[in-house]
Amino acid sequence: MSLYNPLQLLPLPPDQTDPKPFPTALAVDPFADVLWSGSSSGTVTAWCGPLTLARNVQFPAHGRDASGFANRGVREIRVTDREVWTLSEGGVGGRRRGGAPKWSVSDPSRSLRSMSPNPTNSHEVLAGGTGGMMLVNTARGEVTRKVSTRQIDSPAIVHLAPLQRTVVSAYGSGQVSILDPRTYFKSASNITPVQAHTGGLSGADANGHIVCTWGWTHVQGHPVADPLVRLYDVRMLRALPPVSFPAGPAFALLHPTDSTKLVISSQQGMLQIADLSASSQASFLQLDVNTYVTSMALSPLGDYLAFGDADGQLHLWTMHDTTPDPTGHLALPPLNGYEGVKPEWPDSTEPPPQIPWDDKTPLNLVGMPYYSEPLLSNFEPTDYAPVTSPFFNPPEPVPPNVLAAMKVIDFVGYATLPRELRGKRYVVSARPGAGKLATGRGFVNGRRESAPRFRSDKDRKRDKSVEPEEEPQAPPGEVPKYYRKVEIKYSKFGIEDFDFGFYNRTEYSGLETDILNSYTNALLQALHYTTPIRAVAKAHICVDCKKEHCLLCEAGFLFRMLEDAKGTNCQASNFSKAFSATPQASALGLMDSDDKSTTPYGSLIQSFNRWLLSTFSAEAVVDGETFALRPDSLDHLSLGATPSAVDQVLGIRTKTTNTCQNCGYVSSREATVHSVDLQYPKKPPGDLRFSDILRASIIRETWTKANCSHCKAFAPLLSRRALASDNALPPVISVNAMVSTPEVFEVWRDKADQRFLPPKVSLRPSPDGELQVGEEGEGVVYGVKAMVVQIQESPELPGHLLSFVKMPPNDDGESSWVMFNDFLVRRVSEQEVFRFPQLWKVPAIVLFEREDVASVLDLGKLPTQLDPSVLFQDVSLAWNRRNNSIKHKALKPAELPRPGTLIAIDAEFVALQQEEMEFRSDGTKNILRPSHMSLARVSVLRGQGEMEGKPFIDDYILTKEAVVDYLTEFSGIKSGDLDPNNSPHTLVPLKVAYKKLRLLVDLGCIFIGHGLSKDFRTINIFVPPEQVMDTVNIYTIPGRQRKLSLRFLSWFLLKKDIQTQAHDSIEDAKYALLLYKLYLDFEEQNRFEDVMEDIFIEGQKVGFKPPHDRPSSPAAFPPLPPVSAPTPPPQKQGRHLQPPGQGGYRRRQQH
Repeated sequence: MSLYNPLQLLPLPPDQTDPKPFPTALAVDPFADVLWSGSSSGTVTAWCGPLTLARNVQFPAHGRDASGFANRGVREIRVTDREVWTLSEGGVGGRRRGGAPKWSVSDPSRSLRSMSPNPTNSHEVLAGGTGGMMLVNTARGEVTRKVSTRQIDSPAIVHLAPLQRTVVSAYGSGQVSILDPRTYFKSASNITPVQAHTGGLSGADANGHIVCTWGWTHVQGHPVADPLVRLYDVRMLRALPPVSFPAGPAFALLHPTDSTKLVISSQQGMLQIADLSASSQASFLQLDVNTYVTSMALSPLGDYLAFGDADGQLHLWTMHDTTPDPTGHLALPPLNGYEGVKPEWPDSTEPPPQIPWDDKTPLNLVGMPYYSEPLLSNFEPTDYAPVTSPFFNPPEPVPPNVLAAMKVIDFVGYATLPRELRGKRYVVSARPGAGKLATGRGFVNGRRESAPRFRSDKDRKRDKSVEPEEEPQAPPGEVPKYYRKVEIKYSKFGIEDFDFGFYNRTEYSGLETDILNSYTNALLQALHYTTPIRAVAKAHICVDCKKEHCLLCEAGFLFRMLEDAKGTNCQASNFSKAFSATPQASALGLMDSDDKSTTPYGSLIQSFNRWLLSTFSAEAVVDGETFALRPDSLDHLSLGATPSAVDQVLGIRTKTTNTCQNCGYVSSREATVHSVDLQYPKKPPGDLRFSDILRASIIRETWTKANCSHCKAFAPLLSRRALASDNALPPVISVNAMVSTPEVFEVWRDKADQRFLPPKVSLRPSPDGELQVGEEGEGVVYGVKAMVVQIQESPELPGHLLSFVKMPPNDDGESSWVMFNDFLVRRVSEQEVFRFPQLWKVPAIVLFEREDVASVLDLGKLPTQLDPSVLFQDVSLAWNRRNNSIKHKALKPAELPRPGTLIAIDAEFVALQQEEMEFRSDGTKNILRPSHMSLARVSVLRGQGEMEGKPFIDDYILTKEAVVDYLTEFSGIKSGDLDPNNSPHTLVPLKVAYKKLRLLVDLGCIFIGHGLSKDFRTINIFVPPEQVMDTVNIYTIPGRQRKLSLRFLSWFLLKKDIQTQAHDSIEDAKYALLLYKLYLDFEEQNRFEDVMEDIFIEGQKVGFKPPHDRPSSPAAFPPLPPVSAPTPPPQKQGRHLQPPGQGGYRRRQQH
């Protein structure tokens, strides 16, 4: 067992009944990151987090008496999943974790010493002491039974503990027995009680099947402390070899996860860690106490040890390494070992401003109440004045024929109601245009009706299209509209129908939000437009990286897709899948599984940035090799092996020295820092500059207490971090703003005459490791390249992230800033980027790039082309692949595709998550989240040459995520096809299949298929439109929304029935290829328009589905007509005739 190291020392605060209380009971919450302490004054306190032990809640143990003084000290604390139970001498009580009382039972006649939950009833607790035991119902807060202990001469109970289905009871007389709840807690009939200690028993502990006891013995008739800790197997109360502890045990705790380990402490703080399986192996420590130990507890995993002393101090020791990382941070797991119930913290209240009051103080300084939300009395006009209200519909004039026949008597006019107006006296109708008056002209429910949200709406409203309007400037204090969170709406046609183009009219592509962990979009955009990082990621996909879930590979594929898309929206689904499959990310709490979470994304993205860059650094080294980016003239500046390519771009080489203040011993070590966390002073001065904070965050000095490796003393250590050399600064510096409190944000808030963050900073390193930072002057000049900020309209609403990126200069030499709010992309001014007016805009990450980056990095050395040998290899992960059923044959080097080579493709998918929708009261449904699909099979066929129609790729994709629906009817995928132990097919990882498709795109192949836009979207690859021949878009008539299925087109044009049982991607790709070549024949003969009219006429008759009574087609695939070069779909209009000899559609007559 590892030894414990000191971590925290915390004095208990004084109480009104006890000026110097000390801990009498300790317990680590197994469900939350909380340490509970009970004091000698009867106060229970919750301490949160091992690094801070911040006080969360404090309450008296089961109430206070009438005199206002607390009951005597807390004897024991037990924590359940719902409540916190506390026991003192006068009673037992339960409260919620927030301190709200739920029940309490007092019994002054009993001096209670211990308690145990009933193993057979979770709503009952057994408490005992000198007056016997009582069974308490925690749901009703009352005593349900009193249990007598007449079988014991001295019935003082020292300890109660649950074990399996029984309760272990240790008595002050030294006897240990097993109580059976089935017989109302009488001694078990099949187990005989044992006399553990002849002089009496001080305490006991139980875990698993082991019970340990310590107490007193008699020597020459006098009681003395027993130096042995007795051990028993509770299944038969059989004695095990005892553990000797000469100092005299005062506390003994069995390890919670390993019952063969035992922690023993004496009253004076001598600690022994014993191994019961090897009695000779024991470790000794001296606890740091000046008086004596009063209480002790272990965490649920045994990695934390808490104890209290009579000086009123609470100690926390840990087995984990307490040495800070190179950045000065110390990360430790929670006290309970996992992220459980989060403690509730009270809302901070702002004190009212101080007003100097005298006779001349104006009353308007008091001010009126400010409401951040609409009052209940602020009704919308639509609530009390609908479109039929007279408020928007003034009375119509009286018809002339009524006025002509009207007679006036005593100033009142009378007339007969004309026949045409009868029956309409009580009908109230709205005038045309009243709706716009009621809801605001040009607005619908507060939203400008500027353009339809769906492409299908655009087709119906083509003549009513609205040009984009300039956004009105937001009033001071409000969040501009384009800063707000954007969401994807789903129509009946799916996500492909959403009009992303309305939100992005630039040549830069945005990222969609309908995937998990989409909060990373902002940082990925910032990294993509930082040229050295993008170049390294794109070069990494050109090497043979064997890691399955390599984030640097996925980032390289994503950056290639963003480059090719040129304004078309993309999504980082493959990157998100690899990120979610990384166990370290989940352990660090970087996953965002709840899209309605109120998690502070500013802090989350900074933790993700710190972890991602470190992961990139490790992944950039493949088989011990990496890229050398420094020019030949700078090679002599680096010593030793070539650092990781990411370290050459982002790594700050630092040297940390630790000086012992006791012996003066100095130790040093070098490390690489990938991101700088800004450190702010506790009370920032008003003239604080960004350059001062940046320098203090890179060059740091910290004090800590630790064991010196030289003198072995627990002494103060001075830790100082400096630069390793004068060329330790990288071309790109990533800075985490670390703005976590409103006080820190005040440093960034805009001042009247200046901005806190300058566009450029100058860094001047020296050979001794020092660093000077300024906004002007000599040195290495860095400019702000990108910035990630958190946007939160109000504390009640969830925040989101967006990024600002400085684009390269255009032909005129001018640079522009672009804002990426997921898929909303627009140009902004530099002044707007560096403004931080209020808390709704908080900085998170700032990326700086050297202005002379081209002189320190030679990016031309990096590879840019994928290795084509991946197309010539036939590899599989399946253990039981059936070679006789393999339908594809890999390409030969002579068959390597050239630009314009025809290939046919089809893919099949499985569902990893079902579609989420809600049904409205009118019967309509609204899609909240579409189903999450994953690539399961992809087939690619030769489109020309001698082996035309022969597949050269037919890969099934290894899927480790849980598949909720294989969609066998539509995909042909069955359970086991994606499992390497059972699959008979060619099974490859997703990255291998994706790299093949990426290579085919780069080679300039023409992809032929049916419904390729949805396939490419799910595969997460962008193919330029000029390289796609989609038969869905070819066989259509402009202006009609009907999309024809591959099965119907094959039935009508080719007289072939396909997909009769299950879909086969090879079959679908073959018939799509045949339909494309048939289209080329129709165009050559100038007949395509007539064919399309015949298709739609016949389709309306049969519902665009092949009739069921048609005989099935032969299995043989018809020969494909040869073709020399692809022809894109024509843009001209004209009439075409059917070729002779072709059936399936009617012949049109020419006139």
